[in-house]
Parts: sequence; C-alpha cells; structure tokens
Amino acid sequence: MKFNLENGVITLFIIGELSSTNAASVEADMDSTMQGKSFTSVVLDLGSCTYVSSAGLRIVLKLKQKYGNVSVINASLEVYDVFEMTGFSSIMPVKKAMRTIDVSNAEVIGSGFFSTVYRLDKDTIVKVFNRTSDPEQIERELRLAKEAFVLGVPTAISFDIVRVGDKLGVCFEMLDCMSLKNAVVAHPENIHDYVVKYTALLKTINTTECYDPNIPDIKKFYLEKLEVSRPMMEEKYYLKAKELLESVEDRQTFVHGDCHFKNIMVQNDELILIDMDTLSVGHPIFEFAAIYAPYCAFNEDDPGNSERFFGIKEEDSTRLYNAVVDLYFGKDDPALKDKIRIVSYVHMMWWNRVNEPSNNKRFEGCRGRLYQLLDQYNDLDIGVLFERTYKNKMPADLRAFYDANGRLFGFDFFDG
Repeated sequence: MKFNLENGVITLFIIGELSSTNAASVEADMDSTMQGKSFTSVVLDLGSCTYVSSAGLRIVLKLKQKYGNVSVINASLEVYDVFEMTGFSSIMPVKKAMRTIDVSNAEVIGSGFFSTVYRLDKDTIVKVFNRTSDPEQIERELRLAKEAFVLGVPTAISFDIVRVGDKLGVCFEMLDCMSLKNAVVAHPENIHDYVVKYTALLKTINTTECYDPNIPDIKKFYLEKLEVSRPMMEEKYYLKAKELLESVEDRQTFVHGDCHFKNIMVQNDELILIDMDTLSVGHPIFEFAAIYAPYCAFNEDDPGNSERFFGIKEEDSTRLYNAVVDLYFGKDDPALKDKIRIVSYVHMMWWNRVNEPSNNKRFEGCRGRLYQLLDQYNDLDIGVLFERTYKNKMPADLRAFYDANGRLFGFDFFDG
C-alpha cells in the first residue's frame, strides 16, 4: 500500500475497489503500514479508488473508532455519494475530488486583480482565483456567501470547486448573465437604472444584520491595516488615524468590502454578488472606503487606471462613484466624502505595502493626502443610520429620489 507520512499526518492511498473481495487484505495492509509509526491523524486518499462497498465502509469505520481523527479526500462523485447517503460524512470530513475544467475557449465575462470569470456554457460560469490556491480559503468564502444569501443578500450559490490548470475555481449556475461593469460599458443608456440598482444593493448589504461570530469585524481589520503602515508614518498622524478608526460606531450589519461593479453580475435584470471573500460586519464607511479605492484612489497616482481596469474613462469612474455616494446618502457632502477618503487611504497604504511594496509613488501619494485630511477632520461621523425595515422600500424610494434630484446631483453622465 502506498502511503505518505508528513507533519504528523499519515495518508493512505487506496487503489481500485474497496469491497468484500479485498476488504480483508486492504485492512491487513493498512495495519501493517501504520504499525510502529507516529502520527496524529489519518487521511484516506480515494483519488484512485473506483468503488466502495459496505465492507469497505466498515474498514473506514474501524479506522475512525481506533484513531479518531480520520478524513477522506479526493472521492469521486459516485464514492462521495456513498459516504453521503450512509451518513459517514456526518462523522468525518469527506471531500470530493476536484473536476478539471478547460477554459481555453471560454468567454471571459469578468476579470479583476484577484479572479477571472468565464462562461462555460449557457447555464454555468466559473470564477477562477488568480492569487488563491488554498481550497480551505475558497470554502470559507463559499460559507460566507451562503450565510449572506440566507439573510437576504443576493448572492450566487456555488455547486462545485474545480481545478483550472494550476489554479482553483468555483462553478456557479448563472443564466444569461454579465458583469455589471460589462453591462455599463455595453449599455451606457441604462446607466441611471444601474446606479439606482447598485445603490439599492449596497443598502441591502449594509442594512442586513448578522450575529455569526465567524464573520470578521471590518473595523478590527482596518486597524490591523493601519499597523502595517505604521513604520512608514509620522507618529502623530498614525495616532490620530487610529483614534478616528476606533471611534467609528460598531455595527452588526454586513459590509461587502470590495463591492465595485466588476464583482457584481447582472442576471435577469437583478444584481447578484459572486465575490464574498471580503464579507465582514461593521459600519458603511468601510464599504465606501473600499469602493473609493478602485474608482478614484488608484487613478490619483496612476492616471488611466480606470480605463485599464474598468474600461471607462477616469472622469466617468469618478462620476459613477459620486453618483452612488450621493444617492446612498441623499446629499452631495464634500466633508462626508473626505471622511470616506481618510479610511480609504488607510486601505490603500496597506494594499500597496502588501501587493506593490516597491511602488513608493503610490504609497507616498496616499500618505500625503491622508495627512492633509487628518489635519482637517477630528471625527469620522458620516451621519448614517438605517433601519432594517427600510430596505423593503429601497428600490422605489431610490428611484423616486433619483427622479427628483438626479440632475441636481449630476447623475446625468454618459448621456452623450
């Protein structure tokens, strides 16, 4: 029997069938292989196992009873169903083998820094992670998405984690969809409706309460981001930024954390989220701080970034951001936008240190603008309190508000 012993984990590779005809010999091989070895957990790799009968299940059960920490990986769909139907998946971790998918001829319907989305067929899309190769991290994102979906946030539900070359991906059932970014570029005449729906989506997210202790607190994350940049900051500005962040009201409402329009799909005229790895709870100022970054902040030290990343001109990207902010808060308030920028520059400095540490121009630019704003403001109060029941009226209310005030706030961009 083939095996691997590493870091206290012994992996046993089962080849062929695990049935009554060979159960006794397989069990004997297992005992012989494991005898005299020191390990804390047992993994059965069924990647080359084609069939498991009740006799094979009894061997697995004996291992569980004898060693306690036993798991199964790389089970084919048929073998996985056996473990699922017999209840074994409730007493030990059982993971399916990942399908391999070829996207070389697939249409790209969305792309970003962390992932690319392909259409596989009429009914299916796959989101391929550019910078994540840890299945546990992807499974965590999917759990967050399901949590949000149950609580009323429109998210796509996945059905499979797959391999795409040397990367990992997630399959979703999505009919006739495109990214909101592609929809805006393809149908600029509908920009007003997209702004209303986009804003309504943000309010739905930010008014949905969640008390799951596994959902992270975004304020805590931003304080950690600030610590990363502390060695590069003047102490007085670091202390003031820390004080302002700590003063932000704690809330148990969702914050998506990266809700720009490349992370949103349009399906049957409805906006649906497919990127949930940054889902947290906290105050909406953190939502808009994260949104300001791709629409505006990246352009400040890298002109033309919006055109390369979003496919729209820098001035249109800025107008889109301002339109959503004005509609969300019901006013055009420069002080409110400045306070959002304070939090956004904390995010941008962290992002730069983690992802582009050699780009001193961007870091210094964000730091300088942060210092200027910290000299002007002594709080981060943006006057936002939403009742949970309000979101039931949001689309109609936002539509009416837009019709009454859209031109006043300058929402008439992309009109040619």
